[in-house]
Amino acid sequence: MANAPLLTIRKDWPRPKADLLAKFAGYPLGWICDSNGRQGALDATVRPIACAKPFVGSALTCSSGAADNLGMHVALKYAKPGDVIIVAGERCTSCALTGDHMVGMAKNAGVAAVVTDAAVRDRAGLVGIGLPVYGGGINPNGPWKSGPGSVGLPISIGGKIVEPGDIVVGDEDNVVIIARADAELVIEALAETKAKEEAMDDDIVGGGITYSPLVDDALDSMEVRWIE
Repeated sequence: MANAPLLTIRKDWPRPKADLLAKFAGYPLGWICDSNGRQGALDATVRPIACAKPFVGSALTCSSGAADNLGMHVALKYAKPGDVIIVAGERCTSCALTGDHMVGMAKNAGVAAVVTDAAVRDRAGLVGIGLPVYGGGINPNGPWKSGPGSVGLPISIGGKIVEPGDIVVGDEDNVVIIARADAELVIEALAETKAKEEAMDDDIVGGGITYSPLVDDALDSMEVRWIE
């Protein structure tokens, strides 16, 4: 029986068009999650590391074995402008999966952001590059480059399954994944979410409310045990 290959690579896949990606720009991540069935964010094991400015892009998925980054190196070869390199690194924080050299290459390729569940390093250099980077922590130990790894296949990261070509949105809060097939539905729902959130903002800033109206609805409709 032949050994399993160390690398599995899909070189290309359908990507969302730029005009669709642009429709998500400028919205707070909370609004996007609420419009996406109150879900979509990666869990808090993935967090902003450097330059967490807002971005929108298309998922270039890859995976690397623990303490290894060959999969991400290969992903850089196939990156296209507007991609977000999103790396499942087995949540390894005993060493860095990437640092300023690889992130600098990603910026040269027009990548919008780099996201991983593993640790990264060279934070000062990452800040200087200016590309948004998210990870599972910081560790200056270096990784191996031996495999296994994959590019362009579904991955599991931060409690989410991410497909190549899914929409990735990020800011200082974290990163949200929107399935490409659901994008138009989420855009439609965002209009309603925006109206509700802005109305609530106006009421709060104007001093008109001290608690949410849903509290009275709950008290009127639910069985409540009152204790004097």
